[in-house]
Amino acid sequence: MAHDDIQADIWQHTHAIRQLLTDAGWQWRLVGGAVRDLLNGQHPHEYDFEVVGVSLHDIAERCAPYAGHIVGSDKPIVRLRLNGLPIDISVTEHADIHISAAHRDVTINALAVLPDGTLVDPHGGVADLKAGLLRHINAAFLVDPIRVLRLMRLAATYRLTVAPTTAQFVRQSLPTLPALDPDRIWHEWRLWALAPSPAHGLNALAHTNAITLYPELEALMGCAQDPIYHPEGDVWVHTGHVCAAAARDNDALDAEQRITLLLAALCHDLGKPATTTEQAGRILSPGHAAAGVVPTQALLARLHAPKRYHDAVCNLVKEHMVAVNATVTDRSVRRLAQRLAPADIELWERLTAADSAGRPPLPAQHPGAQFVSRARQLHVHRGRPAALIRGGDVIARGVAPGPRVRSALTAAYDAQLDGLFDTHEAGVRWLTTYLAATITGETTT
Repeated sequence: MAHDDIQADIWQHTHAIRQLLTDAGWQWRLVGGAVRDLLNGQHPHEYDFEVVGVSLHDIAERCAPYAGHIVGSDKPIVRLRLNGLPIDISVTEHADIHISAAHRDVTINALAVLPDGTLVDPHGGVADLKAGLLRHINAAFLVDPIRVLRLMRLAATYRLTVAPTTAQFVRQSLPTLPALDPDRIWHEWRLWALAPSPAHGLNALAHTNAITLYPELEALMGCAQDPIYHPEGDVWVHTGHVCAAAARDNDALDAEQRITLLLAALCHDLGKPATTTEQAGRILSPGHAAAGVVPTQALLARLHAPKRYHDAVCNLVKEHMVAVNATVTDRSVRRLAQRLAPADIELWERLTAADSAGRPPLPAQHPGAQFVSRARQLHVHRGRPAALIRGGDVIARGVAPGPRVRSALTAAYDAQLDGLFDTHEAGVRWLTTYLAATITGETTT
């Protein structure tokens, strides 16, 4: 987007707030990510304004018609929404934009636009944006230690590479960093999972040595794979390719599904370091899918991923090799749907396809496609089969509430998964026979 277009875009989306700040007689500028996005030809998802030497309470009072309110404790701001877009207004004591910009993290976030449309680039952010580089501004970069992970997130979002000087600075500083705030850790990883190029983010994690914060991932580096099946390199290289493939063509997924899929792609081979052996000149990792569950749980805890993701991601990891080994039958598909829950077969198929695509230059395949096709026929592609037999059915046949009901329900669901009945009526007939046989067995014993 040309510089002239920047001012037009600002006027279109933020005219009311710009006019409010100007009418108040305040010195202001548009700063940070919005300017970066506009220069990058993208429409910002939010706008950040900086006002010089004004009380936040005064700003909030002026912005009351737009429901402006103060949020945050460490670095409070006034937040409001305009035309559906979030707008944050912060206060600085520095009238000189060059001094104010020096407090930002990287050069591409230190850009500003003045009220007359003048672009201010104090630290070479435009050149770095064109070169695809993330470069820190000064030694104060890690005054906020979460910026280590912000490099990962920004790299993934904008397909950028960490500048060598910045990577070296972070590597040297890591041993002295305090513990990162748990909520902010997940914020960065969540945005990584939703970014268009997660592999760029993983590269940033490796180049800055911040991967040492995650030993489960670090163990993938140098973990060999059989070159016949994995000509791309070690497990870490493979994981980057798989994450890249998982992020492609996922517009049909909602945010929760995309996060689940990317976390599963990140974790899918965490079991390989513990299971990889060399036998007769071949590199094998028997049982690595099941072995990956424990390190996946550990990594998700380090990422501070909410609990709602844990079961789905672990089940996807545990089952990601099924398409290689199992035969497609009604029973195997129903059983797979049951084991994957709360994930589903369609998300699992995306993971298996990404796993296959993560082995360049080998051609990508879709090993789970037949499973999905059969699952759709069986109506289990979006989750485990609903139980056809309920507790009331068991109690209605003379079984008192308690352990025997639970035992009967478990047996009935297993029979349903095995295809012994597929309607409620047929299930009731099966249940009647089962209960009669059970009672007879108990009597004879």
